[in-house]
Amino acid sequence: MKTISFNTGRSYSADGQRIAATQLECGRVLFVDVDRRLQYVTAAPCELTQTAIMRFYDYNSTTDAYGMLDYQIRQSLVAKLEALAKGVQP
Repeated sequence: MKTISFNTGRSYSADGQRIAATQLECGRVLFVDVDRRLQYVTAAPCELTQTAIMRFYDYNSTTDAYGMLDYQIRQSLVAKLEALAKGVQP
């Protein structure tokens, strides 16, 4: 599973805004924002880069992760991404 993690530096928490993401087979990106407790999937295929993901995020070009993936698959991916994001330094 190819993933990235980063901190936007935005002040949503004492740790900033930590995000981790993975690209799905369809080309869309599943990402979690652990500081705002959000999970999204980009509305269209997206590069697995901080710039591309934040462009989708900032312009509300995302969909809720709940309807996109099978429950067990989503929960497994989200757990891995949350653990990765929590390790990102402020």
